[in-house]
Amino acid sequence: MAKATRWLKGFFRSEIFHPGEPEALAQAPREAAFVARALRLSRGQRVLDLCCGTGRHSFELARRGVSVTGVDATPAYLAEARARLKGRNNPAFVLGDMRKLPFGEEFDAVINLWTSFGYFEDPADDLRALKGAFRALKPGGLFLIDLVDADWNRRHAQAKSWFRRSDGTLVLEELKLREGRDPGLSNTWTVLAPDRAPERASFFVRGYDRPRLCSLLRRAGFRVGKVWGGLDGAAHRAGSRRLVVLARRPG
Repeated sequence: MAKATRWLKGFFRSEIFHPGEPEALAQAPREAAFVARALRLSRGQRVLDLCCGTGRHSFELARRGVSVTGVDATPAYLAEARARLKGRNNPAFVLGDMRKLPFGEEFDAVINLWTSFGYFEDPADDLRALKGAFRALKPGGLFLIDLVDADWNRRHAQAKSWFRRSDGTLVLEELKLREGRDPGLSNTWTVLAPDRAPERASFFVRGYDRPRLCSLLRRAGFRVGKVWGGLDGAAHRAGSRRLVVLARRPG
């Protein structure tokens, strides 16, 4: 748990990575519309937003009449999400570890979006997380997971690259691929903001291409269904940057 705690507290904090940035918020309505179509959601259904961050997708789905519970391990993200509720009770936000979900057959669907999966050093923890999502679903319930395709990283990842956020902050990304039996990606961000000292944090994310992710989903008990190349509904093909998989709990 010590290694997991380091990346949790080191990288997933607003000074380094903020899931509620304007760029992410701007995309959320379109992404939630795709999620609602893919899952065939209707008013009154219950959805678990696993690793919800500041709740940008949770709020969009709640506006469609879906009852949403968001779970995340970062208290600051959840505090920001709750501040947006302004007295409403939907979505609901819960602090929790995706490997230890307390739910049993409660949800019509579970979503895990924007590469919120694969950060644990022990690959068995990834399977535990998927089994928890499986248990949380009602029989026949659907699971939608979205992450960067490891095959795209193999082809396109750059050792060093810069990007600028809307607030003017500069971020240097330094990537190192790990191949072998348990491939993954080590990523170090250096954040340069005009009003504070430089900040630096690292994380590791396990590499999942289509065969590896689908195999793990089946090991967790799911039946794998449709696969897309993005949250815009594009077909998944060789060269797709994202890997979006729909799976079902039999029942």
